[in-house]
Amino acid sequence: MKHILLIVTGALLLTAATNPNPGRTAAAEGSGPSFSCVSARTAVEKAVCADPALSSADREMARLFALARASAFGSGPSNELAAQRQALTDMRSCEGAAGSLPIGKCLAPLYTRRNFELATAILTREPDKALPVLRRNGPGLAPVLEAIALWAAEPVDASWSAPERATSRKRIAALLLPYLTALQTDEGQSFGWSILSRPGGDSPAVNHIDDIFRSDRHLAAFLNVLGPYLPEETEAGVMLRGLPCSAIVKHPDLLNATGAVFGSTMDNFGFRTDCAHTLPPTPALFQLDRKILDSWPACDGTIRFSAYRAYGVTLDAARLGQSLKTPAEGSDRPRGITAAEIDGVRTELAGYYAKYLAKAPAEAKTMADSAIRAILSAAHSCGT
Repeated sequence: MKHILLIVTGALLLTAATNPNPGRTAAAEGSGPSFSCVSARTAVEKAVCADPALSSADREMARLFALARASAFGSGPSNELAAQRQALTDMRSCEGAAGSLPIGKCLAPLYTRRNFELATAILTREPDKALPVLRRNGPGLAPVLEAIALWAAEPVDASWSAPERATSRKRIAALLLPYLTALQTDEGQSFGWSILSRPGGDSPAVNHIDDIFRSDRHLAAFLNVLGPYLPEETEAGVMLRGLPCSAIVKHPDLLNATGAVFGSTMDNFGFRTDCAHTLPPTPALFQLDRKILDSWPACDGTIRFSAYRAYGVTLDAARLGQSLKTPAEGSDRPRGITAAEIDGVRTELAGYYAKYLAKAPAEAKTMADSAIRAILSAAHSCGT
């Protein structure tokens, strides 16, 4: 607790980041934020207390955060505490921006973004609590996320022709058909339609809404192409494109929805998972990722976005414990990465797989070795 207090200070920050039961705070009944306004000291806290909309958003954030602290695996803690600290640090910075932007206008999009992220994190577990937030804060994406939640509630590659799934199938089709129709008819989306309807390689074709129900891979192919064409809903400088990691835990092939498919800048605007936040913390892997990205060489051409995407998918696959394509021999270390750092990640992942995926020590060690080789192999590529 002392460590948290040093990092996150102030009534607003401490309550939202560490209170395990925000429903019992003084203002939880609905008239104020998640913290007591009597104790408000900073300009940010006072701004939240003075604005009913911000107070409501703060209460909502506290409720959602409490629900998001369990990991997408269904056991162990999520990494949402680290994400919450960063979100609250961003909110604190609104006080310094007061000269150019009113504090309230600085805070509002930050609350919108964070509550959207938290609602996405709990979507498959608590759809009734998540969907109202998603519909309000990201209406262009909310129907797609609702369809994913309904899909994730069924077994992998379920038979969607089964009578017991008729209601869910009808709802999913109704939610996704407008997006598919736009791909088919909007000239501005014709490139995506050409990829989806006549794909190359191993990617399945989707020509009709019924094709989506053929397999998890078909849904993933549809989502992969759809991502860049979704409404450009951006909050606090971040595009809302989160794919719930909890759905991928249940349906591993959905990770394919986050890969590169366009070979252009469009690959930068597709779905991204929230696995880094919703799975258990992996601090050594986080630090390795930061160092790799900081030292990534400059790449020419738009194809580089495919390389960045491939690396991101590999990183998520490692977090999820999915099988990875790895080079036969060990990969070269990226510049600035030490052997000790790599060994630290390997040890961390082995323990992570044993603890959260119930792998035997020998298998966990093999998985970790494969994961680190795949990450290093994907890093620092320019896609050429």
